[in-house]
Amino acid sequence: MIRTRRFRLIGALSVLAQSMLLISCNPQTENSAVLWTNQDSFASYVELFNTSQNKHTIILEYKANPAEAILTSKEQPDIVIGPWLKGEKTRTKLVSVDYLFDELKISGKLFYKPLLDLGHINGRQYLLPVSFNLPAVIFSPEHRELIPGDFSLSIEQIREIGKTWNQKNDRTYTRMGFSPRWNPDFLYLTAKLFDARFEESNTLFTYNAQALETGLKWIRSWSTEVNESIQAEDDFAFKYLYDPPYKLVTGSRNLFSYMSSEDLLAMPQDKLQNIDFRWITKSSMTPINDEIMYAAICRKAQNTEAAEAFLTWFFTERTQKELLERSRNLGEMERSFGISGGFSALRSVNEKVFPLFYPSILGHLPPAESLAVPRILPNNWIMLKEKIVMPWLVDAAGTPAQHSNTVKSMEARLVDWQKTR
Repeated sequence: MIRTRRFRLIGALSVLAQSMLLISCNPQTENSAVLWTNQDSFASYVELFNTSQNKHTIILEYKANPAEAILTSKEQPDIVIGPWLKGEKTRTKLVSVDYLFDELKISGKLFYKPLLDLGHINGRQYLLPVSFNLPAVIFSPEHRELIPGDFSLSIEQIREIGKTWNQKNDRTYTRMGFSPRWNPDFLYLTAKLFDARFEESNTLFTYNAQALETGLKWIRSWSTEVNESIQAEDDFAFKYLYDPPYKLVTGSRNLFSYMSSEDLLAMPQDKLQNIDFRWITKSSMTPINDEIMYAAICRKAQNTEAAEAFLTWFFTERTQKELLERSRNLGEMERSFGISGGFSALRSVNEKVFPLFYPSILGHLPPAESLAVPRILPNNWIMLKEKIVMPWLVDAAGTPAQHSNTVKSMEARLVDWQKTR
């Protein structure tokens, strides 16, 4: 059977990797397994696996949304790695991997428990977590005396510390600590922190409307009680907020900027050394970003032995240290952070290995017990969030409370979307 192999190349891979990936087609043998993923980093990982032994071969195919691809394609891979694999329809295409734990091929104790539990559905383990990312605020080390703690800041602390930073010249702000409205991703993060509970359902998705409204009122109060008004925030943003986040804080226009860990820790070292950062919390919990990477074996896998061999090889501290060393040698760390674009789902890798490659996280890792996972989201969540959730948050947060009835509700936007689809 012939299967087309295709994968986008980002940045410089080794000559061997490029030649391997540019082959237009490759026969699948009894010793090979097909892996579908949207993660560019697995090009390098697969190459290392294939050259480290001569028993099994992994054939890599790029899919923009692997979770959607296994639902719509007649052909199925052996392994699938990507986000949004936890959905009800998607997991019918997967098999339980409990036996990998029972046979001691992979140790469940290596993983962060909340991440592993999210892939445990109806009493069976379908998904193995690969990587994740966290929300952060960055600031200039010059102002470290204003920042309590070593690794986290609550959104309440960000608000109060930001207020002390505000400075006016006559009636115009020349410095402003922070506003949630400057970044739609931060608005969404706030909704999650207030327990909006976005989750897949038969009607695309559900959410906790009361919690969402509570979070929205809190954001509006930030605008009026801390930064004077929505208009003052908009005027400041128009006048000053045109530089990258790290330049804004090092230039002392605003005290805080928002960044996610995959962007923050992929920054060049000469820029990282000029900023400090804290993970964002509420009630001592840091929410893991939605796009968690998971790995699974497909129900129609043609070669489960090769699939198991690859996963068993991948989920070890030793292998992931080798992968990080390889990424550094190939210059890939300049473009992508960590393991598969994020923190490893293996706790020991983050605690023991990552500081060797990312010195800035030394003393900055959040406690494992503080990590909070999202609920199960639909496999088209990126589109739903961008087309429905984010626009609503931006409109609602930018509208004064007395005019809030002029903003079309989230529910109405959801209904409109369903009609057009």
